[in-house]
Amino acid sequence: MEKIKRQSLKRSFMNAVTVTMLIVFLCSSLAVFGCYRFQKHILPDSNEVWLTQQTTAPEGTVTETKMRYVLDGSPEPFGQLVTDGQERGESQGQTSYMIERIESSYSMLSSKAKMAYRASQICMVLLPFLFAVIGTTLCAWWFYRRVLEPPITVLMDATAHIQDRDLNFQITFGGQNELGQLCTAFEKMRQTLYENNRRMWSMLEERRTLQASVAHDLRNPIAIMTGYVEYLQENNKAGTLTEEKLEKALSNLGITAERMGRYTDTMRDLGAIEETEVHRREAELHDFLQHMADSLSLLFQNTQVHFSYEFHVPKGRAVLDGELLYRVLENLISNALRFAEREIGLTFCLEHGILSATVTDDGPGFKLLQKKTALFYSEDTSGQHLGLGLAVSRVLCQKHGGTIELSNQPLHGACVKASIAVK
Repeated sequence: MEKIKRQSLKRSFMNAVTVTMLIVFLCSSLAVFGCYRFQKHILPDSNEVWLTQQTTAPEGTVTETKMRYVLDGSPEPFGQLVTDGQERGESQGQTSYMIERIESSYSMLSSKAKMAYRASQICMVLLPFLFAVIGTTLCAWWFYRRVLEPPITVLMDATAHIQDRDLNFQITFGGQNELGQLCTAFEKMRQTLYENNRRMWSMLEERRTLQASVAHDLRNPIAIMTGYVEYLQENNKAGTLTEEKLEKALSNLGITAERMGRYTDTMRDLGAIEETEVHRREAELHDFLQHMADSLSLLFQNTQVHFSYEFHVPKGRAVLDGELLYRVLENLISNALRFAEREIGLTFCLEHGILSATVTDDGPGFKLLQKKTALFYSEDTSGQHLGLGLAVSRVLCQKHGGTIELSNQPLHGACVKASIAVK
């Protein structure tokens, strides 16, 4: 059976048909031979012959004589046939002999023997046809049950799972024929769908978390604005609203409104980034990263922070979206500059088709970090930085087949690792 699974459908079908034809031929031959022997048993060949002697006399007279002769043993010599009244030894002229077999007569059989004989003749015609029909049916049944049904059952079961929106299963079929290859392709499709659904669900969860965070963060400025409005109304009713109080309240309301405007602008930009398409281009990877690091070093011109970078990337060409990677690193380094004391490091590493860029600093690190793949993070309470920079970078990395991980260094300082898939 394992050998059959390794054969193609065409080869398996041809082998099944060939074996079936051989079996049908052998059975038909045996059936015909058996019917023939049965007929000979009912109506055996006659062992009698007619011996005809034809004599031409010298004067041209032709004389013909017949004799019935039984061939039931060893041949015996017999003399010349002579006509009545003719003496032996008398000149007969030229003599010739002819032997004819006396065929058995069907009419001599009994009624039962005739029926049996006729039935054997019908069987000689019908049995080969019947064997051909039975052989074809059995061949089709065997080919379906052994070759077609197992992978079809697997595919139907997989289809039922997908219709029920259940992708948490596995398609296993050991055949290497066309249907086995179809099962393998179906399993790859299932894995792709499962991974896409997982990513989509993760993105939906992150979006839901982001929306909840936005609602929570907007609550503070809204509460502040509501409080100032109530403050102004109460002082206005009491007649205690002075120019100084009014100016201070309006100034704070303006700051709060500006903060809300920055927040909505950032959310709009984040939605636009999610629609950004990845444009991959081939480049010499090491030289490209070197040029990128040199460009990023311009961010440190007016600072006291030292910038260093390392490469653990072999020489060779790769396909990636350089603009996307530069945007991610620019965002991460800008965030690190706000907390670093003296040094920021950047390390590039390529492993198994994943290019990672790790940004480290010697600042206080992440104090309230709960998980290393957090969607957004902010420890700024002034309202100037809303903590969506990591969300933007994460979306960009996900579009390039990667992600962002947050962690703290053993002694002190933050560590952000951005990874993308390259070819």
